[in-house]
Amino acid sequence: MEAAKLILLTLAALCGYGAALGEVSAWICPEAFTLGRPAAFGALPALVLGPIWGALDFLIPSGFIGVAMAMAAHFGGRPAIKAFFFYRPLACLVALAAIAASVAGALGYRAVLTGAYPILGPMEHALTPQQHPLLAAVWWAMLGSHFAVLAGGIVLAVWTWKKRAVFEEIVRQKSR
Repeated sequence: MEAAKLILLTLAALCGYGAALGEVSAWICPEAFTLGRPAAFGALPALVLGPIWGALDFLIPSGFIGVAMAMAAHFGGRPAIKAFFFYRPLACLVALAAIAASVAGALGYRAVLTGAYPILGPMEHALTPQQHPLLAAVWWAMLGSHFAVLAGGIVLAVWTWKKRAVFEEIVRQKSR
């Protein structure tokens, strides 16, 4: 039961972060969600599409991270870790993802603005040249955020496994 709680907690935290990132991204460049995504949700406005696509973008990565953390926290002979233990680490992971999104978005904006990274394909002609840096900022922010979430999730799962070894040693010392 605790493993399911941890997976759901991870999904809620990271998909919620994805929805917030999608909302901010929709304010920055609404065309990223109206022109740059398939019309799977009809003609909804960009400010509605942003959170939907943001949450969906983080659904699979957060599921993998939740399962990895649940396995690290509960499987094996070591003492299990309760889901409430992960509130602060997940908040730190969300903060790390937000920082990575900000940095990557700024880098993407700057790269397109200076001409180092041009926007190509159908979006090149669908947007005005002034909108290209904004589109790059949105996409690079999403990619940077995904990278931070995946890397941070792996680190968090390994940290969890090692923390269980510390807990196991504490239990052994108390039983002596």
